[in-house]
Amino acid sequence: MGQLATQAQNAQMQTMNPQKNMKSLLERSWPRIAAVIGNNLSPQRLYQMYVSTINREPQLANCGVESVLSCFMKCAALGLEPSNVDGLGRAYILPYGNKNYRTGQKEATLIIGYKGMIDLARRSGQIRDISARAVHEGDEFTYSYGLNEDLRHVPCAKPGKLTHVYMIANFKDGGHYFQVMNADEIEAAAKRSPSYGKAVSPWKSDYEAMAKKTVIRRAFPYLPVSVEARDAAASDDQTPDYSDVFRPLPTVTADDSPVDVSVDEPEQSQPEARPSVSPVEAKRAEAIGRFQRLGVTDEQEALQTVAKITGMASESFADLSEAELDKVLGELKASVKEGK
Repeated sequence: MGQLATQAQNAQMQTMNPQKNMKSLLERSWPRIAAVIGNNLSPQRLYQMYVSTINREPQLANCGVESVLSCFMKCAALGLEPSNVDGLGRAYILPYGNKNYRTGQKEATLIIGYKGMIDLARRSGQIRDISARAVHEGDEFTYSYGLNEDLRHVPCAKPGKLTHVYMIANFKDGGHYFQVMNADEIEAAAKRSPSYGKAVSPWKSDYEAMAKKTVIRRAFPYLPVSVEARDAAASDDQTPDYSDVFRPLPTVTADDSPVDVSVDEPEQSQPEARPSVSPVEAKRAEAIGRFQRLGVTDEQEALQTVAKITGMASESFADLSEAELDKVLGELKASVKEGK
């Protein structure tokens, strides 16, 4: 109960002044943040975007600032401004509420829109044009694969239910690629999405747009797109992990000096002191990070695996001893090596 109470208190303090916490984080970590996003944004612009996003999506104030900033960083690195800021629908930062093991807070999630997927694909320079369309009951729609591929779609005046989505990419060398998904395939893909079933989900508000995004993402392995674009498609609908940027190894360099991110404000936040990390805390963080990279984002689900490894049930990662953490880490590392 003490651990849970501490997490709840930390979450409450974070929510009380998220703008101040974001400002402090930017001041403390800007050189490393800039190394990730390049020259795409200044700290002042990033701070202004955060304030604007919180005003438009107030529930993001309940999410850890690290998760929200991570989403902004991923957008900046990809050159996609969030729709929360520009309204273009290329990327979204949403308060899905998946829990952070370390703080107990909700986390923001980054979703790339189908327009963003198209933008990333076009950057390869090898695609002349790419588009995605929806097919409804009443449309004339036929397609065939094989040596003589063909696709024909004639929309009707009064479309009914969604039956298919498809994408077509025409290459500069004269070739093309198209892919089709039917309604059952779309729904199956939606149910596998972490955002499906959440109270705030684009699958509820923009189902057709998400369906178009899904068929484009499914085609990415067959398109001449960059590794960056493929990685972005693979990590879509997640909270980007920049923990190494926010909590680096305790090596201080001249480039780690705080930066000023004030936006017409007389007062400036002071950099927060970084507490030393004990070996147990470091191992606990490593274990949590390894579970997250394996796709296990729920603490209780992870603790079920921990119980099988240690032979003892635990209510929280904070309850694990150093010896138990060593055993868990050893098993996780062995599993990765064996490809389990």
